[in-house]
Amino acid sequence: MTGKIQLLTGKMDTKDVFIDAQEFVTGRTCVIGQSGSGKSYLIAVLCEQLLQNNIAFCIVDTEGEYFSLKEKFQLLWVGGEEADVSIEVDFYDLITKSIKNNVPLILDVSDVLDQRKVVSDFAGKLYEIESQVKQPYLLIIEEADRFVPQSKDSIKEIEEISKRGRKRGLGLLVATQRPSLVNKNVLSQCGNQLIGKLTTENDLKAVDLFFADRKELELLPKLNTGEFFVMGNVVKEKTRMQTIQRITQHKGLTPKLIPKATGKITELKTSLGFAGMPEEKEKVKEAYEVKEAYAIGERKLKGVEAKIPKEQIEAIVDGKRKKKYWLFGEKEHVKSIELIYHPLVWVEVTAPEGFITKSLTAHSFIVDSVSGEFVDIKNGLKYSTGISRLIGLNENDIRILLEIFRNEKTTIGDLELKTKLSETTIRNIIHNLQDRKIVTSSKQGNLKLYSFLINFKPPDLKQSLIRPEIQQISGRTNKQVLTEDVLRKIIKGLEDESDITKFEVFYYPIWFVNLENRSLKIDGVAGKEI
Repeated sequence: MTGKIQLLTGKMDTKDVFIDAQEFVTGRTCVIGQSGSGKSYLIAVLCEQLLQNNIAFCIVDTEGEYFSLKEKFQLLWVGGEEADVSIEVDFYDLITKSIKNNVPLILDVSDVLDQRKVVSDFAGKLYEIESQVKQPYLLIIEEADRFVPQSKDSIKEIEEISKRGRKRGLGLLVATQRPSLVNKNVLSQCGNQLIGKLTTENDLKAVDLFFADRKELELLPKLNTGEFFVMGNVVKEKTRMQTIQRITQHKGLTPKLIPKATGKITELKTSLGFAGMPEEKEKVKEAYEVKEAYAIGERKLKGVEAKIPKEQIEAIVDGKRKKKYWLFGEKEHVKSIELIYHPLVWVEVTAPEGFITKSLTAHSFIVDSVSGEFVDIKNGLKYSTGISRLIGLNENDIRILLEIFRNEKTTIGDLELKTKLSETTIRNIIHNLQDRKIVTSSKQGNLKLYSFLINFKPPDLKQSLIRPEIQQISGRTNKQVLTEDVLRKIIKGLEDESDITKFEVFYYPIWFVNLENRSLKIDGVAGKEI
């Protein structure tokens, strides 16, 4: 690869914007933009440009959203059950063959319980191999604040790549929504920057070092989706651009089936010890996983093992069966008793605390991934009010809700002053909340006042539930509904400067019992009805 290769990335008015491939692949780059800024879309465009120019790279995919690159390009997908290659593959062998055969990789850690361990292992092996071969190669780290946070938990292997990778031809791209949470040693190494919309004060301060002109920094909150400032060695001069359209589709859902992998991908899979799919399955067109709650077939999981056997559940159910006619008649017929592993999520959130000197404090809680309610599993499954009523709302919706909670019977004008949102935006939000039967209105003279139609109380995020002990299990599961992106929007709506640092899905055993006219759920650990 030479410095003459240019990657088409965006448009400035009608003029094409290119970045220098040599500087991009072997340098240090940060892509920064809050949720909804178009950050992930831009990274996919950059990946497509690398693929079009036959340049090898690896992208660490935390959400399973880059698989659609396989629609048009040859990549090896490393990940869960439907991937080309299992995440448990020998990384040294994988990376060596990827570099030798110039095959790009998607390292999909979306279904991995300990993402940090996997990424640390991969980055260490990549650095070791590149120290020997010194072939241009780019490592792309999505959600960098998870892996190189501003704390002692920062992965040292990634820090080492940021400091010394360039001499080995090993480049690094770190992407994040929250630059204020990223290790400053890593961020300061980024000689190239692509920065999109940011509104949080702490995040604006974190990127201040990249802007000599204060007026440009003040433009960041006003950028449109897909607009980015491009700076550094990858361009001749600082440029404000609009990202070009993707070649492949933009999909955020983990795939159920993938298109046939052909050519050198199939050869590489075989060399790594993974046989190809049967021919009839390879012909199946791409389908996508539907995010809804229904039981799927038995699979390997990370979770809590059931302690109550079916025989004991049958005895418990027998004691709960009712007679058809109160005191006489036959008892209810039991249609089925089935053990289903229910998805829960252990979440760690950091939030600034302190009146004068603010510092980041970590809190943690468990949330039911189907209902959105909070859960405690210390002595069996116990539910409390969580975020169920907030699912589907964006950050501004929640800000309006909080103001109505703090100031019962408030006006549009009051909300405008408190939130700094436009009157039009507030009216649209209120209309949406009324449609959802959350907010109602009343008249007081000429004033229209808004209040809650439901019993609403902001969820308590400042909990301290320890990460549960989990193990390898197998069984049928309910499908996960709550995604990290949805939860992040809720948390940022509740507290703008808070953010998710850990999002770990695990499964808890529940016995689902179907009787003639009703159903029961029994805790698979404690044996109590839920």
